[in-house]
Amino acid sequence: MRFAITHPTSWPWVRRGSERLLNDLSVYLAARGHDVTVITSSPDGPGEDRAEGVRRVLLPQRLEKFRKVRQINGFHAFAFDCARAVRDGEFDAVHCLGYHEAWGILRQYRGKPRPRLVYQMTGIPLAQYFRAVPFDRIMFDRVMRGADNVICLSHFARDSMKRDFGRDSILIPSPTDTAPFNAQKRIIPDRPRILFCGDADEPRKGALLLARAFARLDRPDIELHLSGRCSPETERRIRACLPMAMQSRVIFHGLGKVEDLPALYASAAVAVNPAVWEALGNVLIEALATGTPVVGCDHGGIPDIITSDDVGALFAPQMQKGVATDARALCKALEHGLDLSTRRKTTEICRARAAAFSWERLGPLYEAALTGHRAEVAA
Repeated sequence: MRFAITHPTSWPWVRRGSERLLNDLSVYLAARGHDVTVITSSPDGPGEDRAEGVRRVLLPQRLEKFRKVRQINGFHAFAFDCARAVRDGEFDAVHCLGYHEAWGILRQYRGKPRPRLVYQMTGIPLAQYFRAVPFDRIMFDRVMRGADNVICLSHFARDSMKRDFGRDSILIPSPTDTAPFNAQKRIIPDRPRILFCGDADEPRKGALLLARAFARLDRPDIELHLSGRCSPETERRIRACLPMAMQSRVIFHGLGKVEDLPALYASAAVAVNPAVWEALGNVLIEALATGTPVVGCDHGGIPDIITSDDVGALFAPQMQKGVATDARALCKALEHGLDLSTRRKTTEICRARAAAFSWERLGPLYEAALTGHRAEVAA
C-alpha cells in the first residue's frame, strides 16, 4: 500500500520523540513492503531525498517566520502545504503526527473520497492547552470528528482524550528499537551510578528534585550521572542542592552521541525519569532493554512502563506548580532501584519488560491502524 507519514519537523534538524517516531515508523513500514513517503519541512528549503527505502518530501519551512505569532504560525502554513502534497501523492492512507496537517488534509478532501487518515497524539491531550489558541481548538475538534483512527501513547493520554474531547482512541505506545540496547553487555562500575537522561533545563523533567533526593541517600559510594542538555546555570543549581562533600560525585555528560546511550544505560545501577506529564517515557524503556532497573514518577505514561516492583519503582509526585516535589519518596524509590541492581535475575526481567515496547511487538499495530486490517502481533 501507499502510505504517507507527516510531521512539520524531522531529523536531522530536530531530534525529539515525534521526529524519532517519524523516522522509525517510515523505515519499519518500508521494510514491510509498503511504498512510504515522509512529508515534512526543511529550513534549507524544498527538496526530496530517499534513504532506507523511504522517499522524503521536504516542504519549505516557515516556523521561524511566524515564531512570534501564536495564533497563526508555521504549523498552520505546513498544514496547507502538506495537504497539497498528500493530494498529489494519491496515497491509500496517511499517518499524521500533528493535528495541524491532519486538519489540512480533511479540509483538502471536503466532500470527496480521501485516503484513510490516522492521527497520532504524541503528547497528552488537554483542553486547557487550547484556551490561548481557540482556532487550533476548532482544528483539533475537526480532526477528532474526521480521523478514521486516533492513537494515544499511554492509558493516561487515552483517558485524557476521552475526558477532554469525548473521542475514543486506540492505545499504541511509541515503539523502541531495543536491539542495540539488548546487545549491550551490562557492567556496573565499582561506584554504582544513578543515571538521568533528559533535558535538565526543563523544570518538569525533575533534575533538581533528583539532586535533592540524591542528597538524602546515605550511600557515600553512589554517583549521580546526568546526560543531556544542562546549562551552566542549571548545573550550578543542581550542585547547590548537595552538601559540598557530595558535589564531586555528580558527573555531567552533556548531550553526547546517540550511539553512546546503550553503554551509558548498561553501566548504571538504576536509571531515573522523575518527570511529570510524560506521554510515555522512552528513556526508561531503553534502560530496561540493557537490563537496568528504573525509577519514575507515578504520573503520565510512566506507570505503563513500570508495572512491577521487579523492574523498578514509582514515586508519588506531590506536584506543585507543574513539577514533582517529593524528594523523600523519590529517595525511597532510588533505594529500591539500587537494591534491584544487585539481584541476579534483574537484568533478564528488565529486558523481558522492554520487549513489550519493541517494534516486533508494536509495529504490526501501527500497520493495522493504517491498513484497517486486524493486527498479527508477535508473541
